[in-house]
Amino acid sequence: MSSENLETSVLIVGGGPTGLFASILFSKCKIPHILIERRVDVIDAPAAHVINVRTAEIFRQAGIDMDALYALDHHPEARLITWSQLPGAPVLGQLDISANKESLKARDLASQDHSANISQHLLERFLRSIVEKSEYADIRFGVKWEGFSDSQNKISKVSETDSKKYLINADYVVAADGASSSVSRALGIQMIGPDNLATFLNLSCEVDLENLPSGSGTLLYWLMDPEMRGVMVVHDPKRLAVVMQLIDVPHETFDDYDDARCESLLDKIFRGNSYRLIHKSVWRMTAQIAENFRQNNVFLVGDSAHRFPPTGGLGLNTAIADVHNLVWKLAAVINHDLGVEPRERLLDSYEIERKPVAQRNTDASNLNNQKMMEVVEALGLDPSKANLLPKIMNSFLIRHLPQHLKQAIKELLLRPARALIAAAAADDQEGERIRDRISNAVENQEEHFNTLGLDLGYVYKKGVVSSDAALTPESEVMTYTPSFTGGARLPHRTIERDGRLASTLDLVNYNSFLSLKSGETREIEFPTFGYSVTEVDVAELDMTGMDLNLNEGEYLLVRPDGHIAARGHF
Repeated sequence: MSSENLETSVLIVGGGPTGLFASILFSKCKIPHILIERRVDVIDAPAAHVINVRTAEIFRQAGIDMDALYALDHHPEARLITWSQLPGAPVLGQLDISANKESLKARDLASQDHSANISQHLLERFLRSIVEKSEYADIRFGVKWEGFSDSQNKISKVSETDSKKYLINADYVVAADGASSSVSRALGIQMIGPDNLATFLNLSCEVDLENLPSGSGTLLYWLMDPEMRGVMVVHDPKRLAVVMQLIDVPHETFDDYDDARCESLLDKIFRGNSYRLIHKSVWRMTAQIAENFRQNNVFLVGDSAHRFPPTGGLGLNTAIADVHNLVWKLAAVINHDLGVEPRERLLDSYEIERKPVAQRNTDASNLNNQKMMEVVEALGLDPSKANLLPKIMNSFLIRHLPQHLKQAIKELLLRPARALIAAAAADDQEGERIRDRISNAVENQEEHFNTLGLDLGYVYKKGVVSSDAALTPESEVMTYTPSFTGGARLPHRTIERDGRLASTLDLVNYNSFLSLKSGETREIEFPTFGYSVTEVDVAELDMTGMDLNLNEGEYLLVRPDGHIAARGHF
């Protein structure tokens, strides 16, 4: 790794999944670039784990081996969301996300791809193995971004782990450096929205959970025990789970959870199953959107631009769509001699198009987080009193009592909530009545886990789209409504071409526009920013059952990212 001063077209700051995938797309566009990441290696402690349908489609278009990608799903049978006092305890409520057959059918019709449960560290290693083979990518782990050294934000100061410092001069900077983005802070970009909805202790554990009585198909456990409030995400039922324990700030802090307390907590959660704690960290849940996604030649993507509650699994997927939207635009500016007006229009369209999507996803995630309290209330607990235990136990008086007295007081405080849990688990009429109430609240959470409309049905109302895109309706959260009009993603339809079955999405090339046309070709007036236009006459395709409905002389112009730019007449 050279530590001399460097020059490049694009500097990507951040080597998580977002930055790595940006590198893949820049390589696909033959754009030389440098990626720096302060970590020396991937940390085997997953955060995100849901790859939604649209992200899978985007990966396919980028040339990623989909069989190899799907093989990273170590919990393919995951279908249950379970509410119980602890894993393995009697089930108080359960949502089977595969039970809605109409929804499953709609998913199958909407795409040739499907969602997957892929741990973030596995995805990072997979993407890194791809980018490191590219002749266009200079990948540098163990390099920290220190700031800009010029007023134009083109020259970045960086340092290696051995304290060597050098400069990188880049025409454009893509900030993929996460929720604590150094680039965003250096630019003074404000985050809008609540900055601390909750604080969690994340405990990544090597553990075998296959024999738990609540079922090997559980993806997520909501832990109802008042002492261990939080969730457990099962990334791999044979070997990996992450416990997210709520820390009641300001009554307690991360420092209160030393190794001994964490082990005591995990002993109770895993109930005799052997485990190994492999990573411990703290995470603050927010719901924020950056005031600006672009500042001159710097672009914020992923968590540097938006931060969601995890309820919905939208964070990583929104980030992948960010770079999918951005890179073809930067490639057009770098590879083609655009004038000032079209260049600025194109670059400005990144924020114009992606910010509303990020806002909608933030709102949906936040609503999901709030709705989860319905299950707590159905059990008979008062969510507003959830912090009483840490508040009392961490008060000055209680902290200085002998340990046996503190334990006695804690057990006394826990008794009412645990009595409610015991009543709900009881095999009697009262228990059945409480569980029915919980079941009704659980059914109301389906929108949290079924977001096909959000995933596929977002529409770019303004930007590099025709004016009629403003009239294209967006899908509801759970229900995807296909649309062959401006701003929408080109719907998936099975087609036959050259004797082979394919998808309409397979016609979209990331290095060109696509014109689906009917009849004689004439010039399309919509700007394509230096990109060629690949023409496909619908007469060449087996359009049986297709609802495209192109009349003679009509065309559908599709952008490199698969969104429809315009529908018109020659």
